[in-house]
Amino acid sequence: MDTDTNKLATANVMFDFLTETKSAKTKEDILKPLDRVARFFGFDCFAISGIPLPHERIDPYFLLNAWPAAWFERYVEQNYVHVDPVIYRTKMQDNAFVWSEALKGRKLNRDARRVMNEATEFKMFDGYSVPLHTAGGFQAIVTFGGEKVDLSSEARGALHIISIYAHNGLKSLITDETTTRQLESLNITSREREIIQWCAAGKTAYEIASILNRSVRTVQNEIGNAQKKLDVVNTAQMIAESFRLGILR
Repeated sequence: MDTDTNKLATANVMFDFLTETKSAKTKEDILKPLDRVARFFGFDCFAISGIPLPHERIDPYFLLNAWPAAWFERYVEQNYVHVDPVIYRTKMQDNAFVWSEALKGRKLNRDARRVMNEATEFKMFDGYSVPLHTAGGFQAIVTFGGEKVDLSSEARGALHIISIYAHNGLKSLITDETTTRQLESLNITSREREIIQWCAAGKTAYEIASILNRSVRTVQNEIGNAQKKLDVVNTAQMIAESFRLGILR
């Protein structure tokens, strides 16, 4: 496919996923669409999990598991989460990353190398991971694995949004929170909603300020206020959470 066709296909996959999972009632309602997304982008498996504290095990933190069964069992049994270099990287940054790019040139200790080498036994030679950090300090990861990663910048952005949306949807199901109650308590103003809509359209704070005839500082403050209300720390998370709550449609 040519570049424009790829971009359109990527956008369609993202919005199809957001639409299909918006009314999810069970984990399966998210698992199946996410599996299709993963395969569209060339991945064989994926998982969504919270990240435990140093003294904790990862078992109770898994929200969704579509890893090979044997790898999942080994990872949990050996508690690899505390030596996994992908998890370490996730804890250190907000931006999504390709494993091979993030770990290139980095010296890994024996335990970290063991995790990465053993993952290849299950055709997880590379992957793409999305760190999730809330203002309250909670850390989580949405991670995809496969034999090869070949993602355009548009694909990376779409998969980033999809990952955040899937995690937040699962978290909402598990905690049995209703989006209506959340939205009412957030008290998002019409001005903040307008700003979020422009962010979702890919506009920068400078561009939004020009469109709305406001100062850049005012727009930045409004973005910051919206992020605080949504308990997120960056624009991608703000957009994904706004879709989930119905602020964006």
